[in-house]
Amino acid sequence: MVATTPVVVKKTKSSVSLPIKIENIMKEGLKKYSKITEAAKKRGLNESDTSNIINDMLGEVFGFDKFFDVTTEYKIRGQYADYGVKIDDKLIFLIEIKAICVPLNENHIFQAASYASTEGVEWVVLTNLEEWRIYHLSFGSRIDQELVVQFNLIEEGKSVKIFDKASCLHKEGIKKGLLKKLWTNKVALSEGNLKKVLFGKPIVNAIRRELSKITGVKIGENDVTELLTKLFENKNTCSK
Repeated sequence: MVATTPVVVKKTKSSVSLPIKIENIMKEGLKKYSKITEAAKKRGLNESDTSNIINDMLGEVFGFDKFFDVTTEYKIRGQYADYGVKIDDKLIFLIEIKAICVPLNENHIFQAASYASTEGVEWVVLTNLEEWRIYHLSFGSRIDQELVVQFNLIEEGKSVKIFDKASCLHKEGIKKGLLKKLWTNKVALSEGNLKKVLFGKPIVNAIRRELSKITGVKIGENDVTELLTKLFENKNTCSK
């Protein structure tokens, strides 16, 4: 199962942040590689050349040591993921790479997710250099992939907002728990949790009171819960 609604990343005073020196290096790197990505797309680079640029980005932008942290063609039980990225010798995430002119789709994540599940790795990055998608994997009777963050290096590369999204993939950001924080926020704001709050008596009764004030009509609990149910059903129908 793949969820395709990423977390809206907003930087607040309480947010975990990177040291200012690293932040500045990363922002400049994102601008630089935004231009490189535009040029690469115009030339229609193949997957191998796209991969080479991503390898450089892992070092220059995301702070990984290309010799000790990054393994190309990461071997997993006789099969290979494009990249395996480690911190302190622990595998943190896999990267599945497509050529820059190949649009990303959900099918591309399945193979990488299968590799990751074999290693017990919770994170997979899917990218064609221009677009970056970061997925969290949950393992149970099946593998569930949740899209947590995505950004476009050409469209957003010169915007400050891209840093707030991409910083979770920086080596220091991962060490500070940015990826984990994004995931816990996504879980906290899940539809299931929202339903628990909205359908709970305190909220239902508050809605009844406000509707009664506005309309002068006495509203029952069932009327409110039925209305909320219809709103969720309509939302799910429209999103398909």
